[in-house]
Amino acid sequence: MLLSGVAMLFAANAQAMMHQNWSAVRPYVGAEYVYSKAKPGGTAGGLKDNFNSAKADLGMEIYKNLYTEFSYQQSWQVKNKHAYEGNSVKQRFAAYAMDLYAKMPIMCSPFGLVATGGMALYDVTQKGLPDDGFMRVGYRIGGGMQYDMNDHWSARVIGRYSYVGAERLDNYKEVAVGMLYRF
Repeated sequence: MLLSGVAMLFAANAQAMMHQNWSAVRPYVGAEYVYSKAKPGGTAGGLKDNFNSAKADLGMEIYKNLYTEFSYQQSWQVKNKHAYEGNSVKQRFAAYAMDLYAKMPIMCSPFGLVATGGMALYDVTQKGLPDDGFMRVGYRIGGGMQYDMNDHWSARVIGRYSYVGAERLDNYKEVAVGMLYRF
């Protein structure tokens, strides 16, 4: 009977600890500006490689300092005059991504280091080339910093490397700056 009582105390304590960590489930939305530097190849080798994008985020804190996030990124169109056999080429891309974020708070400050990894479906349009575009799944990894202004608002800066591995596009190197709102 004494052992049963001790087991119940440990079980109650474990339940309280689990509830404490899992009670942090909170959804959030975000908006970011992204600067991307592409590494083109093949027939796209001479095209411009700098893109500006807008990114919308929808995420959830699933465990203390662990987040899952879905996002949509759309670049502005870039025009290349006389880029391919004397023709103009218009480029843009969209990315549909799913990432996992881990935040490590820096001591008792509102700053935290962020690491991220995930994958994205890249929809690349290159009008003016023999093939107008392609879709490809790419893998992403990155890191940065997040500043929690209060319980709801945060600002973050993330640097990311995205491997696409297509004939006309090897990778993107990106820097994203944005705001998040937690509910």
